[in-house]
Amino acid sequence: MALVYVYPSGDRRLHGVRRRVGRAEAMQVPAGSVLRQHAGDRRADRGSYAWLIAGPSWWHMTRVNGSLAAPWSAPGYRHGAMRGVDMHVHLPTGDWVCGCVGHYLDSVERYFGTRPEPRTVEDLVALYERLDLRGVLLGWDAEGREIDNAWLGSFCRESRFVGFGSVDPNRPDALDRLARFPSLGLRGLKLHPTMQAFDPGDDRFLPFFDAAAELGLTLLTHAGTSGLGAGEPGGQGLRIDLARPILLDRIAARHPRMPIVLAHVGWPWHLEAVAMALHKSNVYLDISGWKYRYLPEDVRREMPRRLRGQFVFGTDYPMFDPEACLAEFEALGLAEDVAEAILRDNAAALLGL
Repeated sequence: MALVYVYPSGDRRLHGVRRRVGRAEAMQVPAGSVLRQHAGDRRADRGSYAWLIAGPSWWHMTRVNGSLAAPWSAPGYRHGAMRGVDMHVHLPTGDWVCGCVGHYLDSVERYFGTRPEPRTVEDLVALYERLDLRGVLLGWDAEGREIDNAWLGSFCRESRFVGFGSVDPNRPDALDRLARFPSLGLRGLKLHPTMQAFDPGDDRFLPFFDAAAELGLTLLTHAGTSGLGAGEPGGQGLRIDLARPILLDRIAARHPRMPIVLAHVGWPWHLEAVAMALHKSNVYLDISGWKYRYLPEDVRREMPRRLRGQFVFGTDYPMFDPEACLAEFEALGLAEDVAEAILRDNAAALLGL
């Protein structure tokens, strides 16, 4: 069974389990049909169509041999109904878990209380399909270890993920690597100043940020402390001060049309992150890397208020279990419209889904 959104004006004879979801309805239907792009008129031909909303485009689905389509399995699928968008997903395979951050796993286990185990990309896709989530899959390029951006772009083009590649700004060919993002299908740039050992406030990196803005990329940056190296002497040599949110403020001012997502709400400098988002509408806060019941009160207070359009849901998978995160998020008790905005709508608008 697949979950799809249908407008109330759709055919009432289509069978399925319906429930209200905002302005639309959700209906569970069996897979087996084809999604067709709506050509312009909204007339249901002899009652055999259900209207399906998919971002800025209209779609409808039609019966084929008496059954209906699961939108993500249909030819020409862009995206169908989705429960939410996870703005912060790491590759769970051994390439990242063991290859990129393996030497920090003892500190990760101590800090988060769990040790991520490698999974396959098939496991990743199956998990997010089961939970009805889209995701932003993040690249990695730090300490000489990397996830190949070309592979990331190719994988995301064929799945329910949006690719945010990574480039270490210290690389002599950083601008050349960044320039390839559009051709690779990468929509954003992931930075980790602590792991990449660079200061976002250093003038040397202004051309790098300028290039990202010129390419139309969304910037998602680690902000705040890090579980990597936590509790170890000298934090295993990692500097968390490089990830203070305020270091990105001049970049947000310099490039007002470039969205900047501050990950993990920037704790313990979360007031800097909140202040930046209140001051600059192109600054967003992702709530990944938390059991949400522990989010600082200064952060939670703004979620249903002035920043309701600038918070985005995130998990930090595989550090956190997405299913548990969804339960934690629901337990916050946010009003339905606020919860839907943070869980899905803000990120969908940001990413053009």
